[in-house]
Amino acid sequence: MKVTGQSTDLARNLHPEKVSNEMRRTVAGGSVASRETVKSDGLDHLEILVNASEAYPRLEQLFLGAQSNISMGFRLFDLRTKLRSASARATGERWCDLFVHTLNRGVPIKLVLSDFDPVMAHDMHEQSWQFMAIACGINELTAPGAARLTVRCVMHPARGGIVPRLAFAAKTRKELSRIVKSLNDDPDPEGRLRASPGLRGLLHVINGKVCAKKWALPQLQPVTLHHKMAVFDNATTYIGGLDLNERRFDDEKHQQPAQDTWHDLQLITRDLDVAASASAYLDDLSDVIDRKAEVNGLAQPFLATLSRRRRQNIFHLAPETVCSTIAEQHLSRIKTAKNLIYLETQYFRDRDIVRALASAARREPGLHLIVLLPAAPEALAFSDEASLDGRFGEYLQARAIRRVRRAFGERFLAVSPVQPRRPSAEDVATERATLASAPIIYVHSKVAIFDDNAAIVSSANLNGRSMNWDAEAGLLLTSTSQVLALKAKVFGRWLGDEIDRPEAADFEVWRRRAVENVAKAPEKRSGFIVPYDLDAAKKAGVPLPGAPEEMV
Repeated sequence: MKVTGQSTDLARNLHPEKVSNEMRRTVAGGSVASRETVKSDGLDHLEILVNASEAYPRLEQLFLGAQSNISMGFRLFDLRTKLRSASARATGERWCDLFVHTLNRGVPIKLVLSDFDPVMAHDMHEQSWQFMAIACGINELTAPGAARLTVRCVMHPARGGIVPRLAFAAKTRKELSRIVKSLNDDPDPEGRLRASPGLRGLLHVINGKVCAKKWALPQLQPVTLHHKMAVFDNATTYIGGLDLNERRFDDEKHQQPAQDTWHDLQLITRDLDVAASASAYLDDLSDVIDRKAEVNGLAQPFLATLSRRRRQNIFHLAPETVCSTIAEQHLSRIKTAKNLIYLETQYFRDRDIVRALASAARREPGLHLIVLLPAAPEALAFSDEASLDGRFGEYLQARAIRRVRRAFGERFLAVSPVQPRRPSAEDVATERATLASAPIIYVHSKVAIFDDNAAIVSSANLNGRSMNWDAEAGLLLTSTSQVLALKAKVFGRWLGDEIDRPEAADFEVWRRRAVENVAKAPEKRSGFIVPYDLDAAKKAGVPLPGAPEEMV
Protein backbone atom coordinates (compact mmCIF):
# COMPACT_ATOMS: atom_id res chain seq x y z
CA MET A 1 0.00 0.00 0.00
CA LYS A 2 1.52 3.29 -1.06
CA VAL A 3 1.04 6.05 1.46
CA THR A 4 -1.35 8.63 0.04
CA GLY A 5 -3.98 10.96 1.38
CA GLN A 6 -6.37 8.03 1.48
CA SER A 7 -3.89 6.05 3.57
CA THR A 8 -3.57 8.97 5.94
CA ASP A 9 -7.35 8.89 6.39
CA LEU A 10 -6.91 5.26 7.40
CA ALA A 11 -4.33 6.36 9.93
CA ARG A 12 -6.74 8.85 11.46
CA ASN A 13 -9.52 6.26 11.54
CA LEU A 14 -7.27 3.80 13.29
CA HIS A 15 -6.17 6.27 15.92
CA PRO A 16 -8.32 9.41 15.76
CA GLU A 17 -6.43 12.54 16.84
CA LYS A 18 -3.75 10.50 18.62
CA VAL A 19 -1.61 9.78 15.56
CA SER A 20 -1.48 13.22 13.98
CA ASN A 21 -1.06 14.98 17.31
CA GLU A 22 1.78 12.71 18.36
CA MET A 23 3.42 12.95 14.96
CA ARG A 24 3.38 16.74 14.93
CA ARG A 25 4.62 16.86 18.48
CA THR A 26 7.56 14.55 17.78
CA VAL A 27 8.48 16.18 14.49
CA ALA A 28 8.57 19.55 16.22
CA GLY A 29 10.86 18.22 18.94
CA GLY A 30 14.40 19.49 19.31
CA SER A 31 17.61 17.51 19.61
CA VAL A 32 19.61 16.73 22.72
CA ALA A 33 22.91 15.04 23.48
CA SER A 34 23.08 11.41 22.40
CA ARG A 35 25.33 8.37 22.31
CA GLU A 36 28.38 8.09 20.11
CA THR A 37 28.07 6.03 16.96
CA VAL A 38 29.83 2.68 16.64
CA LYS A 39 32.86 2.49 14.38
CA SER A 40 33.38 -0.32 11.89
CA ASP A 41 35.82 -3.10 12.74
CA GLY A 42 37.14 -2.74 9.18
CA LEU A 43 37.07 -6.49 8.38
CA ASP A 44 36.08 -6.86 4.71
CA HIS A 45 33.46 -4.16 5.09
CA LEU A 46 31.71 -6.09 7.85
CA GLU A 47 30.45 -4.51 11.05
CA ILE A 48 29.33 -6.61 14.01
CA LEU A 49 26.87 -4.76 16.21
CA VAL A 50 25.95 -6.27 19.57
CA ASN A 51 22.79 -4.88 21.17
CA ALA A 52 20.69 -1.91 20.17
CA SER A 53 23.11 0.54 21.80
CA GLU A 54 25.48 -0.25 18.92
CA ALA A 55 22.99 -1.12 16.19
CA TYR A 56 20.47 1.72 16.43
CA PRO A 57 23.00 4.58 16.07
CA ARG A 58 24.57 2.85 13.07
CA LEU A 59 21.16 2.37 11.46
CA GLU A 60 20.56 6.09 11.97
CA GLN A 61 23.86 6.87 10.22
CA LEU A 62 22.89 4.68 7.29
CA PHE A 63 19.70 6.71 6.92
CA LEU A 64 21.60 9.98 7.10
CA GLY A 65 24.07 8.78 4.47
CA ALA A 66 21.57 7.24 2.02
CA GLN A 67 21.58 8.92 -1.41
CA SER A 68 19.18 7.11 -3.74
CA ASN A 69 16.82 4.67 -1.98
CA ILE A 70 16.10 2.65 1.15
CA SER A 71 14.26 -0.69 1.16
CA MET A 72 13.34 -2.27 4.50
CA GLY A 73 11.59 -5.31 5.90
CA PHE A 74 10.99 -5.73 9.64
CA ARG A 75 8.70 -7.67 11.92
CA LEU A 76 8.33 -4.56 14.10
CA PHE A 77 9.41 -0.99 13.34
CA ASP A 78 8.08 1.66 15.72
CA LEU A 79 8.62 5.20 14.45
CA ARG A 80 8.09 6.53 17.97
CA THR A 81 11.45 5.03 19.00
CA LYS A 82 13.97 7.58 20.25
CA LEU A 83 16.96 8.54 18.12
CA ARG A 84 20.30 7.89 19.78
CA SER A 85 23.16 9.43 17.77
CA ALA A 86 23.92 13.15 17.99
CA SER A 87 23.76 13.63 14.22
CA ALA A 88 20.38 11.89 13.94
CA ARG A 89 18.97 13.87 16.86
CA ALA A 90 19.76 17.03 14.93
CA THR A 91 16.72 16.05 12.83
CA GLY A 92 14.44 15.61 15.86
CA GLU A 93 13.85 13.27 18.75
CA ARG A 94 12.33 10.17 17.19
CA TRP A 95 12.52 7.94 14.15
CA CYS A 96 9.54 9.64 12.54
CA ASP A 97 11.66 12.81 12.42
CA LEU A 98 14.50 10.95 10.70
CA PHE A 99 12.07 9.53 8.13
CA VAL A 100 10.76 13.02 7.33
CA HIS A 101 14.31 14.36 7.07
CA THR A 102 15.34 11.52 4.74
CA LEU A 103 12.32 12.00 2.47
CA ASN A 104 12.92 15.75 2.38
CA ARG A 105 16.45 15.02 1.10
CA GLY A 106 14.86 13.20 -1.85
CA VAL A 107 15.51 9.61 -0.71
CA PRO A 108 12.42 7.36 -1.07
CA ILE A 109 11.77 4.72 1.59
CA LYS A 110 9.99 1.39 1.16
CA LEU A 111 8.97 -0.39 4.37
CA VAL A 112 7.28 -3.77 4.76
CA LEU A 113 5.92 -4.71 8.20
CA SER A 114 4.56 -8.07 9.29
CA ASP A 115 0.91 -8.52 10.11
CA PHE A 116 -0.23 -11.20 12.55
CA ASP A 117 -3.18 -13.51 13.10
CA PRO A 118 -5.85 -11.07 14.33
CA VAL A 119 -7.33 -13.61 16.75
CA MET A 120 -4.52 -15.82 18.02
CA ALA A 121 -1.99 -12.95 18.04
CA HIS A 122 -4.34 -10.02 18.49
CA ASP A 123 -1.96 -7.85 20.50
CA MET A 124 0.67 -8.14 17.75
CA HIS A 125 -1.92 -7.50 15.02
CA GLU A 126 -3.14 -4.38 16.78
CA GLN A 127 0.43 -3.20 17.34
CA SER A 128 1.34 -3.63 13.66
CA TRP A 129 -1.57 -1.44 12.63
CA GLN A 130 -0.55 1.14 15.21
CA PHE A 131 2.83 1.26 13.47
CA MET A 132 1.03 1.54 10.12
CA ALA A 133 -1.14 4.37 11.39
CA ILE A 134 1.90 6.39 12.39
CA ALA A 135 3.75 5.63 9.15
CA CYS A 136 0.70 6.63 7.11
CA GLY A 137 1.00 10.18 8.43
CA ILE A 138 4.62 10.68 7.42
CA ASN A 139 4.10 11.92 3.85
CA GLU A 140 1.80 14.71 5.05
CA LEU A 141 4.64 16.09 7.15
CA THR A 142 7.22 16.33 4.37
CA ALA A 143 8.08 19.38 2.30
CA PRO A 144 6.64 19.92 -1.20
CA GLY A 145 8.53 17.83 -3.73
CA ALA A 146 9.91 15.42 -1.14
CA ALA A 147 10.39 11.73 -1.87
CA ARG A 148 7.64 9.36 -0.75
CA LEU A 149 7.31 6.68 1.90
CA THR A 150 5.68 3.47 0.69
CA VAL A 151 4.59 1.21 3.55
CA ARG A 152 2.76 -2.10 3.60
CA CYS A 153 1.58 -4.32 6.43
CA VAL A 154 1.72 -7.83 4.98
CA MET A 155 -0.12 -10.86 6.28
CA HIS A 156 1.46 -14.08 5.05
CA PRO A 157 -1.31 -15.61 2.89
CA ALA A 158 -0.87 -19.17 4.20
CA ARG A 159 -4.04 -20.33 5.95
CA GLY A 160 -4.96 -23.45 7.85
CA GLY A 161 -7.31 -25.74 5.93
CA ILE A 162 -10.89 -26.31 7.00
CA VAL A 163 -9.97 -29.45 8.97
CA PRO A 164 -7.48 -27.71 11.32
CA ARG A 165 -9.80 -24.67 11.46
CA LEU A 166 -12.55 -26.89 12.83
CA ALA A 167 -10.13 -28.77 15.07
CA PHE A 168 -8.98 -25.49 16.66
CA ALA A 169 -12.43 -23.86 16.60
CA ALA A 170 -13.02 -24.14 20.34
CA LYS A 171 -9.71 -22.42 21.05
CA THR A 172 -10.06 -19.69 18.42
CA ARG A 173 -13.66 -18.88 19.37
CA LYS A 174 -12.68 -18.70 23.03
CA GLU A 175 -9.91 -16.27 22.12
CA LEU A 176 -12.35 -14.27 20.00
CA SER A 177 -14.67 -13.97 23.01
CA ARG A 178 -11.77 -12.69 25.09
CA ILE A 179 -11.02 -10.07 22.44
CA VAL A 180 -14.67 -8.96 22.37
CA LYS A 181 -14.59 -8.44 26.13
CA SER A 182 -11.33 -6.50 25.90
CA LEU A 183 -12.70 -4.23 23.17
CA ASN A 184 -15.89 -3.55 25.09
CA ASP A 185 -13.90 -2.68 28.21
CA ASP A 186 -12.33 0.16 26.20
CA PRO A 187 -14.00 3.61 26.32
CA ASP A 188 -14.19 3.49 22.51
CA PRO A 189 -14.98 -0.11 21.47
CA GLU A 190 -15.77 0.82 17.88
CA GLY A 191 -12.51 2.75 17.55
CA ARG A 192 -10.55 -0.20 18.92
CA LEU A 193 -12.26 -2.48 16.41
CA ARG A 194 -11.28 -0.16 13.56
CA ALA A 195 -7.69 -0.45 14.79
CA SER A 196 -7.79 -4.22 14.09
CA PRO A 197 -8.77 -4.56 10.41
CA GLY A 198 -8.31 -8.32 10.49
CA LEU A 199 -11.31 -8.66 12.81
CA ARG A 200 -13.82 -6.94 10.54
CA GLY A 201 -15.11 -10.16 9.04
CA LEU A 202 -15.65 -11.67 12.49
CA LEU A 203 -16.96 -8.85 14.66
CA HIS A 204 -19.42 -5.98 14.28
CA VAL A 205 -20.93 -3.24 16.43
CA ILE A 206 -24.50 -3.36 17.71
CA ASN A 207 -25.80 -0.52 19.90
CA GLY A 208 -22.28 0.66 20.64
CA LYS A 209 -21.03 -2.78 21.68
CA VAL A 210 -18.71 -5.10 19.78
CA CYS A 211 -20.25 -8.51 19.12
CA ALA A 212 -19.12 -11.64 17.31
CA LYS A 213 -20.96 -12.33 14.09
CA LYS A 214 -23.17 -15.40 14.05
CA TRP A 215 -21.24 -18.56 13.17
CA ALA A 216 -17.95 -16.66 13.11
CA LEU A 217 -15.15 -19.18 12.53
CA PRO A 218 -11.71 -17.55 12.69
CA GLN A 219 -9.09 -18.35 10.09
CA LEU A 220 -5.79 -19.85 11.21
CA GLN A 221 -2.98 -17.57 9.98
CA PRO A 222 0.12 -18.93 11.72
CA VAL A 223 2.95 -17.66 9.48
CA THR A 224 4.70 -14.30 9.88
CA LEU A 225 7.45 -12.19 8.36
CA HIS A 226 10.28 -12.46 10.87
CA HIS A 227 13.25 -10.92 9.00
CA LYS A 228 14.92 -7.69 10.16
CA MET A 229 16.89 -5.94 7.41
CA ALA A 230 17.34 -2.83 5.31
CA VAL A 231 19.20 -2.12 2.07
CA PHE A 232 20.65 1.33 1.36
CA ASP A 233 21.42 2.59 -2.16
CA ASN A 234 21.43 -1.02 -3.43
CA ALA A 235 24.84 -1.38 -1.79
CA THR A 236 24.79 -1.62 2.02
CA THR A 237 22.80 -4.20 3.98
CA TYR A 238 21.78 -4.08 7.64
CA ILE A 239 20.66 -7.55 8.73
CA GLY A 240 20.24 -9.78 11.79
CA GLY A 241 17.83 -10.41 14.65
CA LEU A 242 16.97 -6.92 15.90
CA ASP A 243 13.71 -5.06 15.22
CA LEU A 244 13.26 -1.42 16.21
CA ASN A 245 11.34 -0.25 19.28
CA GLU A 246 12.09 0.94 22.81
CA ARG A 247 11.58 -2.52 24.34
CA ARG A 248 14.63 -3.78 22.48
CA PHE A 249 17.02 -1.02 23.50
CA ASP A 250 19.77 -2.28 25.81
CA ASP A 251 23.56 -2.06 26.07
CA GLU A 252 26.45 -4.36 26.90
CA LYS A 253 26.08 -3.96 30.67
CA HIS A 254 22.38 -4.88 30.79
CA GLN A 255 21.98 -2.80 33.95
CA GLN A 256 18.20 -2.57 34.06
CA PRO A 257 15.25 -4.59 35.35
CA ALA A 258 15.24 -8.14 34.05
CA GLN A 259 12.05 -7.58 32.06
CA ASP A 260 13.69 -4.67 30.20
CA THR A 261 16.89 -6.48 29.16
CA TRP A 262 17.40 -7.49 25.53
CA HIS A 263 20.48 -9.03 23.92
CA ASP A 264 20.65 -9.04 20.13
CA LEU A 265 23.02 -8.84 17.18
CA GLN A 266 23.06 -7.20 13.73
CA LEU A 267 25.54 -7.09 10.86
CA ILE A 268 26.27 -4.39 8.32
CA THR A 269 28.00 -5.27 5.07
CA ARG A 270 28.81 -3.29 1.94
CA ASP A 271 28.96 -6.46 -0.17
CA LEU A 272 27.12 -5.72 -3.45
CA ASP A 273 26.08 -9.35 -3.97
CA VAL A 274 24.46 -9.43 -0.54
CA ALA A 275 22.64 -6.17 -1.29
CA ALA A 276 21.38 -7.58 -4.59
CA SER A 277 20.05 -10.73 -2.90
CA ALA A 278 18.48 -8.80 -0.03
CA SER A 279 16.80 -6.42 -2.48
CA ALA A 280 15.48 -9.32 -4.57
CA TYR A 281 14.15 -10.96 -1.40
CA LEU A 282 12.26 -7.82 -0.36
CA ASP A 283 11.04 -6.94 -3.86
CA ASP A 284 9.66 -10.42 -4.61
CA LEU A 285 8.47 -11.32 -1.11
CA SER A 286 4.74 -10.68 -1.52
CA ASP A 287 4.54 -12.51 -4.86
CA VAL A 288 6.60 -15.48 -3.64
CA ILE A 289 4.54 -16.13 -0.52
CA ASP A 290 1.32 -15.75 -2.57
CA ARG A 291 2.46 -18.27 -5.25
CA LYS A 292 2.69 -15.56 -7.93
CA ALA A 293 6.46 -15.88 -8.38
CA GLU A 294 9.29 -18.32 -7.76
CA VAL A 295 12.29 -17.63 -5.53
CA ASN A 296 14.93 -15.92 -7.66
CA GLY A 297 18.04 -13.83 -7.19
CA LEU A 298 19.08 -15.21 -3.79
CA ALA A 299 22.69 -16.35 -3.61
CA GLN A 300 25.13 -17.11 -0.81
CA PRO A 301 26.24 -15.63 1.48
CA PHE A 302 22.61 -14.43 1.74
CA LEU A 303 20.43 -17.08 3.40
CA ALA A 304 16.66 -17.27 3.79
CA THR A 305 13.61 -19.20 4.86
CA LEU A 306 10.53 -18.67 2.69
CA SER A 307 7.20 -20.45 2.53
CA ARG A 308 4.06 -19.88 0.47
CA ARG A 309 0.38 -20.61 0.69
CA ARG A 310 -0.70 -24.01 -0.59
CA ARG A 311 -2.54 -24.13 -3.90
CA GLN A 312 -5.30 -26.23 -2.39
CA ASN A 313 -5.58 -26.81 1.31
CA ILE A 314 -8.10 -28.85 3.25
CA PHE A 315 -6.03 -30.71 5.82
CA HIS A 316 -2.82 -28.71 6.29
CA LEU A 317 -1.96 -26.09 8.88
CA ALA A 318 1.60 -25.71 7.57
CA PRO A 319 2.53 -23.66 4.50
CA GLU A 320 4.67 -25.00 1.66
CA THR A 321 8.37 -24.31 2.25
CA VAL A 322 10.10 -23.03 -0.91
CA CYS A 323 13.47 -21.81 0.41
CA SER A 324 15.31 -23.23 3.40
CA THR A 325 18.94 -22.21 2.94
CA ILE A 326 19.22 -21.11 6.59
CA ALA A 327 18.34 -24.63 7.75
CA GLU A 328 20.45 -26.23 5.03
CA GLN A 329 23.55 -24.29 5.99
CA HIS A 330 23.12 -25.04 9.69
CA LEU A 331 22.87 -28.74 8.91
CA SER A 332 25.78 -28.64 6.47
CA ARG A 333 28.09 -26.81 8.88
CA ILE A 334 27.17 -29.11 11.76
CA LYS A 335 28.30 -32.07 9.63
CA THR A 336 31.74 -30.58 8.96
CA ALA A 337 32.53 -29.14 12.42
CA LYS A 338 35.46 -30.77 14.21
CA ASN A 339 36.13 -28.92 17.47
CA LEU A 340 33.47 -26.49 18.70
CA ILE A 341 29.93 -25.51 17.73
CA TYR A 342 28.53 -22.43 19.46
CA LEU A 343 24.78 -21.73 19.20
CA GLU A 344 23.24 -18.55 20.61
CA THR A 345 19.48 -18.52 20.12
CA GLN A 346 16.15 -17.49 21.58
CA TYR A 347 14.72 -20.99 21.05
CA PHE A 348 16.45 -24.37 20.67
CA ARG A 349 13.72 -26.78 19.53
CA ASP A 350 14.15 -27.93 15.94
CA ARG A 351 14.13 -31.71 15.59
CA ASP A 352 16.37 -31.79 12.49
CA ILE A 353 19.02 -29.56 14.07
CA VAL A 354 19.04 -31.73 17.20
CA ARG A 355 19.31 -34.92 15.16
CA ALA A 356 22.24 -33.51 13.18
CA LEU A 357 24.02 -32.44 16.36
CA ALA A 358 23.57 -35.86 17.93
CA SER A 359 24.99 -37.52 14.81
CA ALA A 360 27.94 -35.13 14.81
CA ALA A 361 28.65 -35.93 18.46
CA ARG A 362 28.90 -39.64 17.69
CA ARG A 363 30.95 -39.06 14.54
CA GLU A 364 33.47 -36.57 15.97
CA PRO A 365 34.78 -37.54 19.44
CA GLY A 366 36.62 -34.22 19.74
CA LEU A 367 33.58 -32.07 18.96
CA HIS A 368 32.11 -29.88 21.73
CA LEU A 369 28.80 -28.00 21.81
CA ILE A 370 27.88 -24.79 23.67
CA VAL A 371 24.28 -23.55 23.57
CA LEU A 372 23.46 -20.13 25.03
CA LEU A 373 19.76 -19.52 25.70
CA PRO A 374 17.62 -17.15 27.72
CA ALA A 375 16.71 -18.72 31.06
CA ALA A 376 13.10 -18.83 29.87
CA PRO A 377 10.99 -17.61 26.94
CA GLU A 378 9.84 -14.01 27.36
CA ALA A 379 6.20 -14.87 28.04
CA LEU A 380 7.15 -17.40 30.73
CA ALA A 381 9.99 -15.41 32.26
CA PHE A 382 8.08 -12.20 32.89
CA SER A 383 4.50 -13.39 33.35
CA ASP A 384 2.81 -15.90 35.63
CA GLU A 385 0.19 -16.64 32.96
CA ALA A 386 1.87 -19.30 30.85
CA SER A 387 0.11 -19.99 27.56
CA LEU A 388 -0.30 -23.54 26.31
CA ASP A 389 1.81 -22.65 23.26
CA GLY A 390 4.60 -21.39 25.51
CA ARG A 391 4.53 -24.54 27.60
CA PHE A 392 4.59 -26.70 24.47
CA GLY A 393 7.68 -24.79 23.36
CA GLU A 394 9.35 -25.51 26.69
CA TYR A 395 8.54 -29.20 26.29
CA LEU A 396 10.23 -29.22 22.88
CA GLN A 397 13.25 -27.34 24.18
CA ALA A 398 13.72 -29.58 27.21
CA ARG A 399 13.52 -32.59 24.91
CA ALA A 400 16.11 -31.06 22.58
CA ILE A 401 18.51 -30.28 25.43
CA ARG A 402 18.17 -33.81 26.84
CA ARG A 403 18.93 -35.36 23.46
CA VAL A 404 22.08 -33.38 22.74
CA ARG A 405 23.26 -33.79 26.33
CA ARG A 406 22.85 -37.53 26.00
CA ALA A 407 24.80 -37.53 22.72
CA PHE A 408 27.64 -35.21 23.78
CA GLY A 409 27.91 -36.11 27.45
CA GLU A 410 30.53 -33.95 29.15
CA ARG A 411 31.29 -32.27 25.82
CA PHE A 412 27.98 -30.34 26.04
CA LEU A 413 27.29 -27.11 27.91
CA ALA A 414 24.05 -25.11 28.05
CA VAL A 415 24.29 -21.67 29.65
CA SER A 416 22.11 -18.63 30.25
CA PRO A 417 23.19 -15.05 30.99
CA VAL A 418 22.29 -13.29 34.24
CA GLN A 419 23.16 -9.90 35.68
CA PRO A 420 25.96 -9.59 38.29
CA ARG A 421 23.57 -8.46 41.03
CA ARG A 422 20.75 -9.69 43.20
CA PRO A 423 17.10 -9.01 42.33
CA SER A 424 15.63 -5.67 43.38
CA ALA A 425 12.14 -4.24 43.68
CA GLU A 426 12.38 -3.07 40.05
CA ASP A 427 12.63 -6.62 38.73
CA VAL A 428 9.39 -8.40 37.96
CA ALA A 429 8.71 -10.90 40.75
CA THR A 430 8.03 -13.96 38.59
CA GLU A 431 9.84 -17.20 39.37
CA ARG A 432 11.79 -17.52 36.12
CA ALA A 433 12.85 -13.87 35.91
CA THR A 434 15.75 -14.91 38.14
CA LEU A 435 18.33 -17.66 37.75
CA ALA A 436 21.13 -18.53 40.17
CA SER A 437 19.92 -15.77 42.52
CA ALA A 438 20.30 -13.08 39.83
CA PRO A 439 18.00 -11.28 37.36
CA ILE A 440 18.15 -12.82 33.92
CA ILE A 441 19.28 -11.17 30.68
CA TYR A 442 16.82 -11.87 27.89
CA VAL A 443 18.49 -13.30 24.76
CA HIS A 444 16.99 -12.71 21.31
CA SER A 445 20.12 -13.03 19.11
CA LYS A 446 20.55 -15.77 16.53
CA VAL A 447 24.21 -16.70 16.07
CA ALA A 448 25.84 -20.00 15.10
CA ILE A 449 29.63 -20.43 14.96
CA PHE A 450 31.31 -23.57 13.63
CA ASP A 451 34.99 -23.87 14.59
CA ASP A 452 36.84 -20.85 13.17
CA ASN A 453 35.74 -21.20 9.57
CA ALA A 454 31.99 -20.56 9.37
CA ALA A 455 29.24 -18.64 11.13
CA ILE A 456 25.59 -17.74 10.54
CA VAL A 457 23.90 -14.58 11.78
CA SER A 458 20.22 -14.29 10.96
CA SER A 459 16.70 -13.59 12.15
CA ALA A 460 16.01 -17.32 12.51
CA ASN A 461 15.72 -19.16 15.79
CA LEU A 462 16.62 -22.84 16.03
CA ASN A 463 13.00 -23.94 15.99
CA GLY A 464 10.79 -25.47 13.33
CA ARG A 465 8.95 -22.21 12.74
CA SER A 466 12.09 -20.31 11.71
CA MET A 467 13.55 -23.22 9.77
CA ASN A 468 10.39 -23.94 7.73
CA TRP A 469 7.51 -21.46 8.09
CA ASP A 470 8.33 -17.82 8.78
CA ALA A 471 10.10 -15.49 6.35
CA GLU A 472 13.69 -15.19 7.62
CA ALA A 473 16.96 -13.71 6.36
CA GLY A 474 20.60 -13.91 7.35
CA LEU A 475 24.22 -14.15 6.26
CA LEU A 476 26.77 -16.95 6.08
CA LEU A 477 30.31 -15.92 7.05
CA THR A 478 33.13 -18.09 5.71
CA SER A 479 36.11 -15.76 6.07
CA THR A 480 38.24 -16.89 9.02
CA SER A 481 38.98 -13.29 9.94
CA GLN A 482 35.26 -12.47 10.04
CA VAL A 483 34.41 -15.58 12.06
CA LEU A 484 37.16 -14.81 14.58
CA ALA A 485 35.98 -11.21 14.84
CA LEU A 486 32.45 -12.45 15.56
CA LYS A 487 33.75 -14.92 18.16
CA ALA A 488 35.84 -12.21 19.81
CA LYS A 489 32.89 -9.88 20.17
CA VAL A 490 30.28 -12.45 21.20
CA PHE A 491 32.50 -14.51 23.50
CA GLY A 492 34.06 -11.39 25.02
CA ARG A 493 30.66 -9.98 25.96
CA TRP A 494 29.59 -13.10 27.82
CA LEU A 495 32.86 -14.27 29.40
CA GLY A 496 34.06 -10.92 30.76
CA ASP A 497 36.72 -8.32 30.14
CA GLU A 498 39.54 -10.27 31.79
CA ILE A 499 39.63 -12.83 28.96
CA ASP A 500 42.61 -11.69 26.86
CA ARG A 501 41.67 -13.37 23.58
CA PRO A 502 38.00 -14.33 23.79
CA GLU A 503 38.01 -15.67 20.23
CA ALA A 504 40.45 -18.35 21.44
CA ALA A 505 38.32 -19.34 24.45
CA ASP A 506 37.64 -23.05 24.22
CA PHE A 507 34.94 -25.25 25.71
CA GLU A 508 36.78 -25.65 28.99
CA VAL A 509 37.00 -21.87 29.49
CA TRP A 510 33.23 -21.60 29.08
CA ARG A 511 32.52 -24.59 31.33
CA ARG A 512 34.81 -23.36 34.08
CA ARG A 513 33.38 -19.84 33.95
CA ALA A 514 29.79 -21.10 34.24
CA VAL A 515 30.58 -23.51 37.09
CA GLU A 516 32.59 -20.93 39.02
CA ASN A 517 29.93 -18.26 38.58
CA VAL A 518 27.05 -20.35 39.88
CA ALA A 519 29.05 -21.07 43.05
CA LYS A 520 29.65 -17.37 43.73
CA ALA A 521 27.42 -14.55 44.92
CA PRO A 522 26.06 -12.64 41.89
CA GLU A 523 28.14 -9.53 42.57
CA LYS A 524 31.34 -11.62 42.71
CA ARG A 525 30.94 -13.27 39.31
CA SER A 526 32.98 -12.73 36.15
CA GLY A 527 31.07 -12.21 32.95
CA PHE A 528 27.40 -13.17 32.73
CA ILE A 529 27.00 -16.91 32.20
CA VAL A 530 25.67 -19.60 34.55
CA PRO A 531 24.39 -23.11 33.73
CA TYR A 532 20.99 -23.28 32.00
CA ASP A 533 18.22 -24.64 34.25
CA LEU A 534 16.87 -27.65 32.39
CA ASP A 535 14.71 -28.71 35.32
CA ALA A 536 12.71 -25.47 35.12
CA ALA A 537 12.04 -26.04 31.43
CA LYS A 538 11.01 -29.65 32.06
CA LYS A 539 8.67 -28.56 34.84
CA ALA A 540 6.99 -25.94 32.64
CA GLY A 541 6.80 -28.09 29.51
CA VAL A 542 3.60 -29.74 28.31
CA PRO A 543 3.36 -32.05 25.25
CA LEU A 544 0.61 -31.38 22.71
CA PRO A 545 0.16 -34.62 20.74
CA GLY A 546 -0.73 -33.89 17.12
CA ALA A 547 0.24 -30.22 17.25
CA PRO A 548 2.82 -29.17 14.62
CA GLU A 549 6.15 -28.43 16.27
CA GLU A 550 6.55 -25.49 13.88
CA MET A 551 3.77 -23.65 15.73
CA VAL A 552 6.31 -22.65 18.40
